[in-house]
Amino acid sequence: MSDKSIRIFIVDDHQLFIDGLIAIIRKTEGLEVVGTANSGRECIEKIKDEELDILITDISMPEMRGEELVEHLIRIYPNMKILTLSMHDDYSYIDKMLKAGALGYIHKNTGARELREAIEMVSSGNNYFTQEVSNAIAKGYAKDSINNENVSPPLIYDIFLTRREKGILKLVFAGLSSQDIADELSLSYHTITQHRKNINAKLGTRTRKELEQIVKQKGLLGE
Repeated sequence: MSDKSIRIFIVDDHQLFIDGLIAIIRKTEGLEVVGTANSGRECIEKIKDEELDILITDISMPEMRGEELVEHLIRIYPNMKILTLSMHDDYSYIDKMLKAGALGYIHKNTGARELREAIEMVSSGNNYFTQEVSNAIAKGYAKDSINNENVSPPLIYDIFLTRREKGILKLVFAGLSSQDIADELSLSYHTITQHRKNINAKLGTRTRKELEQIVKQKGLLGE
């Protein structure tokens, strides 16, 4: 990441939650809250005057639901980076938000360290899903595919791996360690481990063997 702070706008109908989130972010170097809103409509009005790198939004809010807000914002600001932060971990909620245009989805019980990782990844244009969210998507897709053989694979398998993540995976499978990959790509060790953690979270894998199996099964490296 650059030395410039990541500018964040928060949307949630519970002010107490927003205040708590701001308190966490203020303790985190490189992050800055530039605005907040308690509803989708308030958000739409306020962000006209704000320069932001990422918008964090809840789903269940008055006047306008999270997926409606995301769809509206993406139509007006197609390059906006949006992260969902919600108490809902059901596949139906996750699927709606991702289809609306959110790049990431994390649960409200997420810790400060993972929150920062999610903000950094999504603000850079990458996807971010916690392990629980990835598992929910995989289970939801499996259930849908049983009921309908023509169901399309979920977003998690379509846009899943960024070019950077695919490059890192190829180096992992070539036998390079995280430090070797960091040296090869001129990135920090922390950045590589963060990418590898995100890859495993997206794919719902825990071991190297599981990772190789699902990458081969889904053809995620185009092989």
